[in-house]
Amino acid sequence: MQNLPWHPHYDVWALIFSLVIFFEFSTKNKSIKSEKRKLWYSGIIILWIFTDYPLHDIGEKYLFSVHSVEHLVLALVSPPLLLLGMHKEMKKIISIKPFILILKFTSKPVVAFFLFNFVMVGMHWSSVVNLMVTNTLFHFFIHSVMLLVSLNMWIPVIGFNEEVRPINSAARIGYLFLQSLLPTIPASFLAFGTEPLYTAYLNNDNIFNISVINDQTLAGLILKLGGGIILWISILIIWMRWYQDEKTFDDVVRNNTSD
Repeated sequence: MQNLPWHPHYDVWALIFSLVIFFEFSTKNKSIKSEKRKLWYSGIIILWIFTDYPLHDIGEKYLFSVHSVEHLVLALVSPPLLLLGMHKEMKKIISIKPFILILKFTSKPVVAFFLFNFVMVGMHWSSVVNLMVTNTLFHFFIHSVMLLVSLNMWIPVIGFNEEVRPINSAARIGYLFLQSLLPTIPASFLAFGTEPLYTAYLNNDNIFNISVINDQTLAGLILKLGGGIILWISILIIWMRWYQDEKTFDDVVRNNTSD
């Protein structure tokens, strides 16, 4: 790791410590926290691993494929875990009227779909990626926006509170299916491109013996296959729970009819 010396990422540390403090000090009720602790800290730990040294530095300076994995984590892995890991006291603290009014609008499936995909597709334009790789503040800003729109994207699936509830199971399946289609556009440009799309990676020393084109192709496959797998696993979980709920309901109706 001589070409990749350790250095602190204070912005990441500040975010992680803020999330820990928010969870632990938002309530003194230990039972409320214990129910959600595993999910919340799973989201935090995964977020930390992929946004701190060394993976973040490798993705930023050398391999766009690693950068793509970081994007998948910020979009499809940490956000649902964090939403599922929020206990009710945390939600009460941030459920001020202006925030809920905004959330009611942005979490509408059509709006959430547009915001998420606009950011995800836009941030893979060559000029945006090149600026992200060369400008730390812009990099942090784009990743922050991506995390916010990703949290918002998952709210129609997971819900937030009594005022912002999830859509029904069939709609959730259709919503996530559509989410799995649009990333095909940037992923195709990466996977089938014959010329380097991001000049910023040409200016760095190749310390991993992977060509820029091969790295770019791998990034496209990660975005398409990796994102698709995560979304289709989510769809399968929703379908199985929906089937179980319907089966339980049918059994109850059948038993009551027999009586």
